[in-house]
Amino acid sequence: MSSSRPIDKILRQVLSLSLAPLVGGCGIDTSGFEPIACTSEYTTRYLTGVEPSEPADYIELRQFEAFVETPEVRTLESVGEKCSGATNRAACEMAVAEATPRQGFPLGECGPFCNHHILIVNKGDDVTVIDTLDGVRAWLGPVDTPADAVIAAVTAGYNVGCDSPDTGGVKVVGGGYEVLATQTTSDCTPYERTLYVLSVGADGAVQELESEVIESHDNGCVGRRPAGLVRRGGRGATRVGAYFANIAQLEAASVWAFEALGRELAHHGAPRPLVARARVAERDEVRHARVMRRVAARHGGRWQEPRVEPRRVRSLEELAIDNAAEGCVRETYGALVGMWQARFARDPLVRRVMTRVARDETRHAKLSWAIDAWVRPRLSSAERRRVEEARRGALDGIVEEAGRPVDRALVVHAGVPGEQAASRLARNFAEAIAASS
Repeated sequence: MSSSRPIDKILRQVLSLSLAPLVGGCGIDTSGFEPIACTSEYTTRYLTGVEPSEPADYIELRQFEAFVETPEVRTLESVGEKCSGATNRAACEMAVAEATPRQGFPLGECGPFCNHHILIVNKGDDVTVIDTLDGVRAWLGPVDTPADAVIAAVTAGYNVGCDSPDTGGVKVVGGGYEVLATQTTSDCTPYERTLYVLSVGADGAVQELESEVIESHDNGCVGRRPAGLVRRGGRGATRVGAYFANIAQLEAASVWAFEALGRELAHHGAPRPLVARARVAERDEVRHARVMRRVAARHGGRWQEPRVEPRRVRSLEELAIDNAAEGCVRETYGALVGMWQARFARDPLVRRVMTRVARDETRHAKLSWAIDAWVRPRLSSAERRRVEEARRGALDGIVEEAGRPVDRALVVHAGVPGEQAASRLARNFAEAIAASS
């Protein structure tokens, strides 16, 4: 890369440019709304500041996957001190621990893979499980705090994001509240997300005051693929699970790719720091594959070990061509898509995982461009021309792949850019790389 700009800055610029059509030109004034804090799981904190109709010693919000036969129930948030007013504290704490869902309720809009929730309310020796929307509304009573207003909004089917001042917040207006929230308003053709200003009255009634479409678009990319990879698709009980099972396989295959790259760099006399960076990237991919297997299993995915046919040590030109296509293009674009997923995936685990993966893949992309800078002077003019043709071909392939339709579940839950968003990302990426190389 002849440009003096580091690849991470180029990727951030491309991401910002691609996001502009989504966030620019919004007619809703979001100033004055107080953002909602996130829990340690990066979910909206609902209970802090809530004042239910009947005071309680302890309130706990639990979440579980409604579409799993034996769901894992986990605590998202709690306020108060558990069983602090109980006469038999041990029995009370056992009742809290053993509370189980019978139905469960969604918070926010509920798609095909939404999580359900229950509230555990403890006062004295009494432990109550609330697992329906009507039960939540009755428990909440009059809306007289900002937290009450947020709960009223999400139980009405709207999403109130945390630490997101442009898509989630609340403010006091007269005798009631206004809540900034979002909702998916079109599942396909196109996929569409709308921002709302909601009025929430003391009786919990929710009305839409203003609305503005903030996202409208009708693909994913991972790291370096090894030569000789035999593709074996991931499987799963859900489309999201199958997607991440496939990603897990490709991440595992990247371990082979970096092992071979380090060996070939050493064979061709590359500087020791480049060889060492390839070894570090190999270890990164081991971790990525392990984490992606967990994400796949969370969504019902079943991954398969990659199969890679052995290959001889490649010539310097072959290494350079593969590095230009797989590293300087596909892996670099994969880092960009990971940044997008870290921003848009509904699943908080996916957001956290992709934040880390995108950071690692950006480092791997920098390695690819460093290898490119080392190898180019060692090639003939004809060889350099073939390397550049491989890079342009890979960029054209990224742009072509980006126009393919993508399942709505992947857009929502995995944060995969949809058709229009992916086309913007790919086009802006290709232009930035062409201008910088």
